[in-house]
Amino acid sequence: VLTLSLVKSALGSGVFELRLLGVDNPLGLDSRGECCAGPPAPRPGAPCPAPCPVRVRACLKHYQAQVDTTSPCTFGDLVTPVLGSNSLQLAPEGHLITFRFDFTWPGTFSLIVEAWHDSNSSSSLSPSKRLISRLTTQRWLEVGPEWSPGGSDGPLTYEYRVTCEPHYYGPGCATVCRPRDDNFGHYTCSETGKRICTEGWTGDYCSQPKCLAGCDPQHGHCNNPNECLCHSGWKGT
Repeated sequence: VLTLSLVKSALGSGVFELRLLGVDNPLGLDSRGECCAGPPAPRPGAPCPAPCPVRVRACLKHYQAQVDTTSPCTFGDLVTPVLGSNSLQLAPEGHLITFRFDFTWPGTFSLIVEAWHDSNSSSSLSPSKRLISRLTTQRWLEVGPEWSPGGSDGPLTYEYRVTCEPHYYGPGCATVCRPRDDNFGHYTCSETGKRICTEGWTGDYCSQPKCLAGCDPQHGHCNNPNECLCHSGWKGT
């Protein structure tokens, strides 16, 4: 994460949040319509005898007009632990997956969300995994607090958004402003990341004190707000 103390355009810092809300697989079937595990169902339309442990994989990458599910996940690739079996209802809190980035948010992205039958407890999917469902999306997404729905008509339901990390602002999370009150500046930050000088200070970085009213700029100066110090050889108020 890039750390700067002054407002400037720089590499952005933000987070893409994916909130899983549910998986609808009451029969325990994989993407081919077969039972995820164990023997087949006793009759058509009946649930499979064995439960189907569910893990979800999320792949975030640069924008692709046609999403390639086999190419690298350039922004991040994460797999959840087992969230339950068959159908899952995770709303309203959901299960949150976060992708933090340290670059300026480009505005466009591609997202792959997959539900897998996999009882493995490691951070990656096991070779014996079986795909239950896959959804892809590619679109423009502005930075903001609102959640955008995804997969509302399919077996996977989720929502997502992009927000800036603390002290980062702007449409790409590329403006940095950290409040300070020291020798390098005296300011807070606006909602857009603009410096707001503390009362009594001025200048680009709010590091110049405002002298006492009437203090002659040629023959006086100040080190702190509302004072007036005469130059050598001069006196007065």
